[in-house]
Amino acid sequence: MAARTTLRGPLSRDEIITAALDLAESEGLENLSLHRIAVAVGVKTTSLYHHVSDKADVLDAMADHVLSSVVIPDVDSMDWPDAVRATSYAFRTAAMRYPSSAPLLLVRRPDRPALLPIVDLALRALRRAGLERSQTVHVMRAHIAFLVGSLLRESGVTANGSAATVIAGPHVDLLSAELPAVAESADELAACDHDAEFEFGLELLVSSVRQRLNARPDRPVG
Repeated sequence: MAARTTLRGPLSRDEIITAALDLAESEGLENLSLHRIAVAVGVKTTSLYHHVSDKADVLDAMADHVLSSVVIPDVDSMDWPDAVRATSYAFRTAAMRYPSSAPLLLVRRPDRPALLPIVDLALRALRRAGLERSQTVHVMRAHIAFLVGSLLRESGVTANGSAATVIAGPHVDLLSAELPAVAESADELAACDHDAEFEFGLELLVSSVRQRLNARPDRPVG
């Protein structure tokens, strides 16, 4: 990548982070380096240190950028299932603008301030559903684990159809004897409709919360 030859204005932290996100998409997150970022913005690597402390700082800021771009829905005007759905899709939409950076949402610190508005949305919706405070935290964590896991699969970080395609290939006869359930589901394992998978997992989460709510006794016993 050639450095810019035109004169440039003052460098900013936002410009560095935007360049890092774009580089992750074009060249892969694993290839991201401060040197590559410096070349992309047309400065020497040492100039970056006036705005970021190191590569870890850049990666944290990239995760913050993705989280901060979530368009917060008006969950207070919705019933709790729709609030959970709206929050989930808003998170997914923001994250998939930079799918190569999706792993950062998992491996960077999970208590980052940029995540807190999303956590607050989920907790408010679940409390409104009638869950106890401790239960809302458990469900919220399961919810976030589902969201991030789905994004990792969708961005190609985790194994999906590629490994399953091998299962559906010439080895299926051998597998049918040793792994009958895998062989039986080979065609389904080889396909992955990300939209359908996300919707299925989300509805499974919503229905499990509803089932837990319905299982509560209506009146105290005794």
